[in-house]
Amino acid sequence: MDCGNHISEFRPQRGRTVGETLIPTPSSKLKPQPLSAPSNLNARPLDLETLYFTRSIPLFRWSSDGSQIYFTSNITGRYNLWRVPSVGGWPVQVTVSDERTMVEEPSPDGRFLLYSQDVGGDEKPNLFLIDLADRTTRNVTNTKKVGYRDIHWSRDSSALVFAAEREKPGAYSIFRLDRTPLAVSKIAGNEDGECLSLQISPDDRKLAFNRTRNYLHTGVSLLDLETGKENVLAPIDDHSTTITAGWTCDSEKIYVTSNANDRETDAVALLDPKTKNFQWLTLGDWESFLADCSRSGDRYVYVVNEAGNHRVYLASLNGGVDEIPLPNGVLRMAEFSPDGKQVALLHASADSPPEIWIYEIETHNLKQITQSFVGGYERGDFVRPNLVVYPSFDRTPIAAFLYLPPNTQPDRSRPAIVYPHGGPMWQHMNDWFPQLQYFVSHGFVVMAPNYRGSTGFGRTFMESLRKDCGGGDLDDIVASLDYLKKTGYVNPTRIAFMGGSWGGYLTLAALTKYPDLWAAGVAIVPMANWFTAYENEDPTLRANDAWLMGDPVTDRELWRERSPYFFADRIKAPLLLLAGANDIRCPAEETKQVAEAVRQHGGIVEVKIYENEGHGFARRENNIDAFKRAAKFLEVHVTGEKTSAREISV
Repeated sequence: MDCGNHISEFRPQRGRTVGETLIPTPSSKLKPQPLSAPSNLNARPLDLETLYFTRSIPLFRWSSDGSQIYFTSNITGRYNLWRVPSVGGWPVQVTVSDERTMVEEPSPDGRFLLYSQDVGGDEKPNLFLIDLADRTTRNVTNTKKVGYRDIHWSRDSSALVFAAEREKPGAYSIFRLDRTPLAVSKIAGNEDGECLSLQISPDDRKLAFNRTRNYLHTGVSLLDLETGKENVLAPIDDHSTTITAGWTCDSEKIYVTSNANDRETDAVALLDPKTKNFQWLTLGDWESFLADCSRSGDRYVYVVNEAGNHRVYLASLNGGVDEIPLPNGVLRMAEFSPDGKQVALLHASADSPPEIWIYEIETHNLKQITQSFVGGYERGDFVRPNLVVYPSFDRTPIAAFLYLPPNTQPDRSRPAIVYPHGGPMWQHMNDWFPQLQYFVSHGFVVMAPNYRGSTGFGRTFMESLRKDCGGGDLDDIVASLDYLKKTGYVNPTRIAFMGGSWGGYLTLAALTKYPDLWAAGVAIVPMANWFTAYENEDPTLRANDAWLMGDPVTDRELWRERSPYFFADRIKAPLLLLAGANDIRCPAEETKQVAEAVRQHGGIVEVKIYENEGHGFARRENNIDAFKRAAKFLEVHVTGEKTSAREISV
């Protein structure tokens, strides 16, 4: 089906008024840069299979003696544990499993390595201990369909402390697991809010943690591990988020990232348990957050997030600050070495997958110790996006990343993909997106907007989506079409809408609310129906959904109006749906019901549900298959290849 109507100037959904008061955001401070496609005489279309053999590293941990880095990677096509010398070298595989295996922490005494492992992407892992002396492995939790998070060793290595839903789905209390003899005991309940972000003090006597009722607004509590007494340092309120992030090495103060300040923007602070006051360390125009703090000194690493580009700093509490000279991109995590003399950094960018770097604090030497590219690919084979800003319907400035194919001329010939991020409280950054690089190398312009509801632009911007899901966020995205049209690069009759998770929901919303604008839609692990999603999703998510959209009974009209499922008859563009059978966030039933609704109304729909995946695809062959399907689908329906669409059964 060809939905090739020419784009006129964007008009917002009914009930909105052009010229409404704009939302304050630091995006207004961004200076427009000249827009041009990269020049690369060696540019060539990327091969999808080779691209997805590029290794992915989601996290790492130092060994207790600082000689090794343990990390999770899909080098074999499955996520397993690996280790590499901290000075660099050949990686050694530690675990061999067909299931997703994630490194947690080595014990401080160096005897054990802790990891978690779920089944089929269900996000309900068990915890395992590897005895590093005899290489035996032990499942220390032996639970089914139980979530664990924020898992840490006690400093004496005798026990683990974690938050878990061991008593009731969605109810996260704090537990202690003693290693010898193996025993689990509850040390804090969830009656006053779900528990998360646990931080054990260096003296092993106190536990700082967050409580929340909706996973948006948080309070801070301090648990005395000797007496069991809890002291509320910052109560849960209805407007601020404070995340515990570590301790000063003397166990006197707590590092936090918080927006409980006059600027309503995330910044790093010290929280004093005695006075309950915040001492702000990094408060500025752009959001900042703590990446890590030293256990053996007064240094800490923090990040300033400038519209999706990260600047990384090493600071000390005595006032010294140095910028770590990483390439342009984003910092995914950082961790000080046990002796505090080095910092390991997981860094990625649009032109590089995540890599581990080691920064020597005294010498300022920075060294990359992993190499994730395969097949001869290197940074120069990938496109760096342009950071652009455009006005939405109410004049609110929307920051976006615009990817232009190499050597492209502004002759209005290029197909395009509008690609909103998931979340919605997330952000598209200058990060590694292999699927986008693939499409750009094959001639697509890609627009990735940070619509209202995104993080990174202040609390007001993030919370403006409340009771407006599928409204203001969608209108911000659709407003990008006017910008795309004015660039001169895009054929306005050849624009697709593609997204995953919340981006998948927005794909369906766009196809139902603005059906004439799109040549095709690709929705990956989407939500389609607020009522059934709320009923079937993991209980942990319901409180946040209620904050976003209210009550399914009293706000029934809003829930129905913002559920694309009920308007599937409006969809004109061909639709591809990709989902995971074990998804606890956007259950596969969402995909099935919207697919059936589109079929009943005569629409073109293709569906693939991966039986061994959850919310997103962890297995290499499934990622390759999914984006081969998407590429073929867009070739047929967007770039003009005249072949008949085939329907794939659920």
